[in-house]
Amino acid sequence: MVARIAARFVTRRLSSGGRVLSEEEKAAENVYIKKMEQEKLEKLAQKGPEPGRQPPANPEAPASDAKPTTTAGSSTSGVSTDQNRNHAVLAGTVAAVCGLGWYLLSKPKKSEEAVD
Repeated sequence: MVARIAARFVTRRLSSGGRVLSEEEKAAENVYIKKMEQEKLEKLAQKGPEPGRQPPANPEAPASDAKPTTTAGSSTSGVSTDQNRNHAVLAGTVAAVCGLGWYLLSKPKKSEEAVD
């Protein structure tokens, strides 16, 4: 849902050349965007389900509105199986820890000098 709103905002900004759109232009653009989204969903429906993916329970509802079903005792509900995402999270964590270590270790050491 958030991605859809962000996509609409970006397309509206890019297509308008940065100018402020009137309410009628916004409405016309929303109709166009919804039509394009519907065409994408229809094309995906014609292709059929991809191997390894489950079809949505309600074929008329958009895929982004479908709620994932989880069992109450599921211990892997927050675990990602996408290897690229897992590697990116790991790399980001390592980079953040290294950056923090570098910042903390690069501070000048205060040495005490004897005052005569």
